[in-house]
Amino acid sequence: MVATGGTSAGAVLRAVLEGGVVPRSAVAKVAGLSPATVTMQVRALVEAGLLVEQAETASPAGMGRPHSPLALHTAGNVVIGVHIAAEQATVTVLDIAGAVRLSHRIPHPGLDPGEILAGAAAEVRRLLSELSERVIGLGVAIGGWVDSSAGSVIDHGFLRWRNVAVRQYFSDHTGLPVSLDSHTRSLLHAEQLFGKVRHASATVALFAGNVIDVAFAVHGRVHYGPRSAAGAITRLAGGEVAEALTECTDRALVARAQREGLAVKTIPDLIVAAGRHEVARELFAGRARVLGRAVAVLVDLLDPDAVVIVDPALVRVPGVRAAYLDTVRRYSSCERPEEIVTESSFLGKVLEVAAGAVVLQQLYSDPLAVVATPEVAVL
Repeated sequence: MVATGGTSAGAVLRAVLEGGVVPRSAVAKVAGLSPATVTMQVRALVEAGLLVEQAETASPAGMGRPHSPLALHTAGNVVIGVHIAAEQATVTVLDIAGAVRLSHRIPHPGLDPGEILAGAAAEVRRLLSELSERVIGLGVAIGGWVDSSAGSVIDHGFLRWRNVAVRQYFSDHTGLPVSLDSHTRSLLHAEQLFGKVRHASATVALFAGNVIDVAFAVHGRVHYGPRSAAGAITRLAGGEVAEALTECTDRALVARAQREGLAVKTIPDLIVAAGRHEVARELFAGRARVLGRAVAVLVDLLDPDAVVIVDPALVRVPGVRAAYLDTVRRYSSCERPEEIVTESSFLGKVLEVAAGAVVLQQLYSDPLAVVATPEVAVL
């Protein structure tokens, strides 16, 4: 599935992303466009600096006219991403194929939004002074209730943010065109663009961290709802599960491990401890059973082709995958959840890719509009 709900230029750009270095004939077939339309859009995308034409090559078997394959202009275009987590901000640079170029993490000085945003904006300005490539835009990803249209964080329970105008802040302090989204929705966009489930029609993504979020796409389109409020699961599976969800955050898990006598401070510490201590493994498996109940409800409700679970313990802690699968099998009508449940395609780079995908999903939907934004003013 190359594009859903985007422009013809977006369909062409996404077809090239899908195929790597491809001839126009393949682009037309994958994008579902006429050769004339592809020719027109390719010309515009080359002029916009997003595609490059490679040297002419002979057609298969040496027959027919030579052709110039198309490729993404990854060397000349980047996006900057800022991911705001519970304890740190991650500022990253990605090329337009989704590859992470560099990344820098900035610990929060406190919970005050002004201080957190100021630190991240300063790092963005530093990068702008050093980058030689065109910066297409700045994407900001964060957990909680994020109103993408308004550019505001409506409610982030962990950071205690309410109605924080994040997009306007970064626009004022970086000079870049800025987009804001929930990190789980942006990860789902990334999976659709660059991940292993990009051909799925209906997809559910569950993020397990200091915020527990869900995003879903139907017919290839990520659902937002009024004020982008879709994705909350606290009340989804009834009172018992709702109460248990509050004990599933990373911080709650670490606190429980400390009460059990484990010398851990972070989730990575707890994952290491799980290699030696059954109590650590059971904490992760217990979280999987609670979150698996929520996934089971979503599986029955949406009947997805794929369920992406963003939980580092899924692949790193023995027994956790089985706990998720067994719970989904028990509480849903899906008899073979192993066929649809998978881990994130971006393990180790989840925060970076989530932030970059906020802009990249817009680029691959309507590229000519995105690059038509005014030149960046470095402040």
